[in-house]
Amino acid sequence: MTAIRRVAAQLAQSLVDPAAAARSAASQPVPWFALAVVILAAAAIGAGPRPKQLDILGRALAFTGDTMRDLRNAAMHDGLLRLIVIDRLVPPPTILLAALLVVGAADPVLVLPRDQRKMLWAVVLLGLTPMLVLRLGELAVTYEAVLDHAPRAGDAVSLPHDFITGPVLLWPGDAQPPVWLRSLSQRVNLLSAWSVALWAIGLRELDGRRFAAWQLLLPACCLAVAAAITWWLAPMSTALILGRP
Repeated sequence: MTAIRRVAAQLAQSLVDPAAAARSAASQPVPWFALAVVILAAAAIGAGPRPKQLDILGRALAFTGDTMRDLRNAAMHDGLLRLIVIDRLVPPPTILLAALLVVGAADPVLVLPRDQRKMLWAVVLLGLTPMLVLRLGELAVTYEAVLDHAPRAGDAVSLPHDFITGPVLLWPGDAQPPVWLRSLSQRVNLLSAWSVALWAIGLRELDGRRFAAWQLLLPACCLAVAAAITWWLAPMSTALILGRP
């Protein structure tokens, strides 16, 4: 079996039998190849909504004949275009950072020999599989959505993020939830909890013992730390992408 087929089989198996997928990844680890497969697959699926997003952006910032308004729209266009492209092609940073933190935190706990540490990387990368499910959900939501108002520039960026699996689902009524709650839902949700569960199962397999609390608490804490870091950095990174000082 070629490396790409092996990695694809492990990723698919992690959705239905994560323990067996973790054992397979540990026995035949190809972590950097697996990372490349996950990143490229996420980018390919993530690019799917982009044509509709660009169509909405073009209609929202269309030429109006009002000089001041058209100048403002032109200034907004390039920044929003960069934001759309980066948002669609770069995997969600919270889950990537959480994976790095899991590796760093679990390594001294498991005390694996240096030549076996790639097993930890291979198992942790399986926890990124829900990211592909997220991208598929965003793709479906984008093309199923029907705007009930004239397109706004912000719709072009936010439309894929209407695929929600986080605390926003519990917001009562038809009123719009606060921005902070939508931001939290993008970082801590059912799919990120799924990643935590996959990491916990993988750590149990590497530990070679029965389930222990640390195997779940460690990735959960790593996710919380990653969410806090990306939340703090989000305004600065967005301003840089949009070209604001």
